[in-house]
Amino acid sequence: MAKVKFEDALKGLEDIVERLENGDLSLDETLSEYENGIKLYKQCVALLENAEKKIQILVKDENGIRRTKDFEIGSAQSDNSK
Repeated sequence: MAKVKFEDALKGLEDIVERLENGDLSLDETLSEYENGIKLYKQCVALLENAEKKIQILVKDENGIRRTKDFEIGSAQSDNSK
């Protein structure tokens, strides 16, 4: 499978949604577009999950030394409240 960029997958998904919203497709075309949309959606989710695993944040420890740590959902909100 060729590597897909997130932006390209998202644009493809947006195009499919637009075609489906127009309502000019036959039932077979609608089902085909829907299936393609689900594939693109799954690709987007996978790409976002991979990106999330790579994100690190810079923090200061109690000694004032800057270190990086892995980003965790919700950690940015709890760190900002300190």
